[in-house]
Amino acid sequence: MAIFLRNGNWYIDYYSGSRRIREKVGPSRTQAKMALKVRQSEIIQGRYNFSTQNNGMTFKALAERYEKLVSYLKRGDHGEKYRIATLKKFFGKYRLSDLTAEHAERFKIERSKVVSPATVNRELGNLKHIVQTGIGWKYVQANPFASVKLLHVPGRPERVLTQGEEVKLLAACDKVRSPHLRPIVILALNTGMRKGEILSLTWPQIDFVKPAIFVIEAKSENGRRHIPMNDTVADLLSHLPRKRGAQLVFPSPRNPGQRMRDHKVGFATAVRHARIPYLRFHDLRGTFATRLVMHGTDLVTVQKLLGHARIAMIARHYTHSLMDDRMAAVKRLEGQKIRPVTMRQDKPLIGPRPQILAPLKAQLSVLCSVN
Repeated sequence: MAIFLRNGNWYIDYYSGSRRIREKVGPSRTQAKMALKVRQSEIIQGRYNFSTQNNGMTFKALAERYEKLVSYLKRGDHGEKYRIATLKKFFGKYRLSDLTAEHAERFKIERSKVVSPATVNRELGNLKHIVQTGIGWKYVQANPFASVKLLHVPGRPERVLTQGEEVKLLAACDKVRSPHLRPIVILALNTGMRKGEILSLTWPQIDFVKPAIFVIEAKSENGRRHIPMNDTVADLLSHLPRKRGAQLVFPSPRNPGQRMRDHKVGFATAVRHARIPYLRFHDLRGTFATRLVMHGTDLVTVQKLLGHARIAMIARHYTHSLMDDRMAAVKRLEGQKIRPVTMRQDKPLIGPRPQILAPLKAQLSVLCSVN
């Protein structure tokens, strides 16, 4: 058993059984000696558990194990695969015991130079979860990134498509080489389904008799719902090509048995060709909700169609886009004559009026007589 200095930090070197273990302590030689004595005492007393101590595993090894055992079970594993690859490039060479919050702060600075804050935050989320999973697997004792804060993501205005913009967008979808893009956009505008719900849609979920769509692969338990189909959706789905034995409505063109990964690039290209500013695919869902409210649909019905758990989410996210209605309400004040309010000086300016106090006194007297 010994201590040694490397790159300005002191390490302890000892054996637990036949295993040789090295642990980083810090820049203090005195603390390294004390740490070594603690380890010696734990080993002698039989209180040392190797499985809960650092075993020299690198972040790359943990991330690869995470991919095999955790990532593949997630619905968003395709995007996560690229994020983990980025994390391995930056953190892969470090041992888990050497990682600190400072490494994550440097990562935030470097990645912010090339990607958006939202992308950096998603990568940080994966980073934290990988290390947290390592704690459960006894590869590391604490998560050094638990206190690392996410970047501020600038807010973007919610967009509601006008009828004219919808026409331009659908025309642009026809010009973009992205499979199924136009029917996917039409389905989103007429059902309010999320992107993941649309891409995972299967033919058994569609009932042409009712007619309705049963959403199964929802974001949450509240998202499992029936969505009635209007004529536009029913006609669209009935004319889509369907191979015998196929399950997916929008299969991958490369792997027909698998769902489409994403159409983000194709949709962004169509939006650019249509010259519609600040439009995301999720805004189609907001357009669906806002149009329902504009046509007099109550918020409870909108909540059920969207699959939200609370009605407050409807009022906060979608109906606030009705700027024209709010403008019209404010405009009604223009041109109205306002009568000045005059007060008589012989009456008090505040306090309840006698005609209000009289009934209250009568009720109070009745209660007192009963008691």
